[in-house]
Amino acid sequence: MFRRRLMVLTVIVALVSSLFLSACGKKEEKIVSIGEQFGLAYAPLEIMKSKGFLEDALEKRGLDIKVQWKKLGNTSAIREAMLSGDLDIGFTAIPPFLIGKDKGMDWRIIAGISKTSVSLVTKDPSLDSISDLKDSHRIMLPQPGSIQHILLMMAAEKEVKSASAFDGQLLSMAHPDGVTAFISGNSDLLHFTTPPYLQEELENGGRILLDGRESFGGDFTFIVGICQERVFKDAEVYESFKEALVKTMEYMQSDTDGTLAVLSEAYEYETGELENYLSDGTTTFGTGVEGLDTFVEFMERNGLISSELKDKELFWEQDAK
Repeated sequence: MFRRRLMVLTVIVALVSSLFLSACGKKEEKIVSIGEQFGLAYAPLEIMKSKGFLEDALEKRGLDIKVQWKKLGNTSAIREAMLSGDLDIGFTAIPPFLIGKDKGMDWRIIAGISKTSVSLVTKDPSLDSISDLKDSHRIMLPQPGSIQHILLMMAAEKEVKSASAFDGQLLSMAHPDGVTAFISGNSDLLHFTTPPYLQEELENGGRILLDGRESFGGDFTFIVGICQERVFKDAEVYESFKEALVKTMEYMQSDTDGTLAVLSEAYEYETGELENYLSDGTTTFGTGVEGLDTFVEFMERNGLISSELKDKELFWEQDAK
């Protein structure tokens, strides 16, 4: 009996040891994760994903790394994912990037990717400007501190002499949910949104109450790519991403039909609709960054970021400007 028990115990120990050694010997898969949000402003990422440009750039450098794409609702989700190590490169508008930087995030800008229309849409016939808004009106946007919120504050400062006048009327909502709520809801709901959701609302009884470029006083980069120092220091991965981004921009300029086909599938819109949305010139793509200083000045003056932010590095490379 003792000998039988000893044999059973020996077999169990051998099996456990075998499993342990197998797990230890298994090569851990390396992943680079990319986080995007909603809207045509992120179109280059859909192209990069579909065409495998990042995978190609990594493979060219002999890197066996899987690319993982994540769709996140706002910059808060991107920040949390980066802090937990679940996200390597994220894309966001300039204001929430600045707020995160001011609060201690070690992220900096890699490059810009797009400019686009950002508009506050209403169905309420009684509204001619934001000064007509009543307490009962609610303004849907991704989150407080989003670029939509900052553009609203800029307009409020000019029109009603108080940048924070409408802060109590904000509803945080991802753009796809905002479109559904706007179209099906009553006229007290307004939506500060971007293409293609902007056009969809305009086609369903909406009209523009406030244009983001007018609020800002000119043109500005809408979306920038950001990463933390750990990614920047992983030079081959960082350079692979930059190469893939340049390849993406070149493809979008040289192959309009291919670009529309990819985006039609990604956004579930007809190619003709997307062509109309992109042909008016209000949404453009490129790696430069414009308008950063204006956002910094306004947000500092209104206490949204500290006055010390201008002394901190905001770009990993100065030629990214």
